[in-house]
Amino acid sequence: MKQSGNDNSSGEQDFKEQSIKYNLSKFDFELFDEEKNVPGKIIRVSRVGSKDTEKWKIYDNNKVIFILEAAKISKKEKEYLRSIDGIKFLIDHAKHDIKSLNSLRVELKKVLK
Repeated sequence: MKQSGNDNSSGEQDFKEQSIKYNLSKFDFELFDEEKNVPGKIIRVSRVGSKDTEKWKIYDNNKVIFILEAAKISKKEKEYLRSIDGIKFLIDHAKHDIKSLNSLRVELKKVLK
């Protein structure tokens, strides 16, 4: 018997739906404040480099506001920041302004305990 070509296309759609379901984003933002008629800021985090020379760059509206170098933090802290929870941690602290590396490490130690 001859199979119709539609069976293959439905399988492709199922695959696309599954991949969209687990698409994780590093963005955390509100685009527009309707009451104040002002666009919100966009905060994102990107991890750059390999495991030996890692850096996390934190952006606010495409402007780098903080660079965290892996050489300045412990192995346990690096592992945490590589996770989704670590990215969320950096975004949350970027919203409230990261004062210094030392203050960020103090907050990181509280989370890891």
